[in-house]
Amino acid sequence: MTELPSLSIVIPSYNARELLARSLSTLQQVARGAEVIVVDGASADGSADMVERDFPEVILVRQKNHGFAHATNRGIERASRPFVLLMNSDLFLTREALDAMHARLAADARLGAVAPRLVNEDGSRQTVFGAFYWPNWVEVKEASRVWLVSGACFMTRRDVIERVGALDESFFLYNEEYDWCTRCRDAGYHLEMVPAPVVHVGGGSTGKSPDLTLEAQRGFLYVAQKHAPPIVAEALRRAMLFEGYCKSRIDPRPEHRSMWAKLESIMRREAYLESPFPVSGRGDSVARPNGLSLTALSVSMDSVSMEAVSMQASMEASSALTESTIRRTAAARLEEDSGARPLPLTGEGARVARPSNVLPFRREPRRKARTRRAAV
Repeated sequence: MTELPSLSIVIPSYNARELLARSLSTLQQVARGAEVIVVDGASADGSADMVERDFPEVILVRQKNHGFAHATNRGIERASRPFVLLMNSDLFLTREALDAMHARLAADARLGAVAPRLVNEDGSRQTVFGAFYWPNWVEVKEASRVWLVSGACFMTRRDVIERVGALDESFFLYNEEYDWCTRCRDAGYHLEMVPAPVVHVGGGSTGKSPDLTLEAQRGFLYVAQKHAPPIVAEALRRAMLFEGYCKSRIDPRPEHRSMWAKLESIMRREAYLESPFPVSGRGDSVARPNGLSLTALSVSMDSVSMEAVSMQASMEASSALTESTIRRTAAARLEEDSGARPLPLTGEGARVARPSNVLPFRREPRRKARTRRAAV
């Protein structure tokens, strides 16, 4: 099996020790030579220590838990290869899927991201994005265009990330792929899914807190506010406001009633950035083009500008020197041929022979000839 020296694999992880160990063991077999980066969000189950002890070749990043988008972005910043695979810690890759995704991205410069087909552990089809997502009910037999790719696993290129931006850290969990895929399409790229399957357990790092439902609801409306027509976003806001109002009063579970009351408050105040979880505070700053390397870009552009100015000055000096030399040479030759000094010129030289350096000639208005009427 050939190695993959051009691929970086980023895995955000939180309290998924056993699943993460299985996933990394799979990568040792199917992704040899790839750069693997695990970003652990202060797990309490010993995940980070396990990676450090059992997988020393893996780049381990320890940090506070500020959500999926924040962890993924920290991994992207550490990635050094031209192809970047983003995957969950509860996903088990195959070499077939890796080769298919890599081949499509290498062959099509307008392809922004490609994802495999997600299946459950029993081999059944895994549904994502709801009923409107056509791969949920149509079998994918070849690489096909889709509107969205799941954040559980997709591959892209570093140049795409630099142009589209990274994940919006206003999301703690859920909906970040909706936002990224929309920005990717707006940048002129398309998205694809390949038929190669990979097993995704799902829910390996999430619990059953009612705040996760609140995060999903407010995150979806944040996406709508960013990308949907205003009338659609307002309709969704009012629908969620009504849902929160009703369920905060009739839900028999006290913790859920509190969550629905929070949703009602967020929708009423239009506070779409108010997550129930501690997000990083960086918001969408890294979700803009070159958001992860803005300083480097500025230095590069400044150096390019200075080089252009220097080149222009050199060209102007060279042009003036050449024109002066030509004048002196022509005068010397004329004097040598005629044996006399040339007649004095105006000094304007070829300047007026260039476009727009002389006002256009004014034509005298044509006088209409008077016609005598024939005497009747």
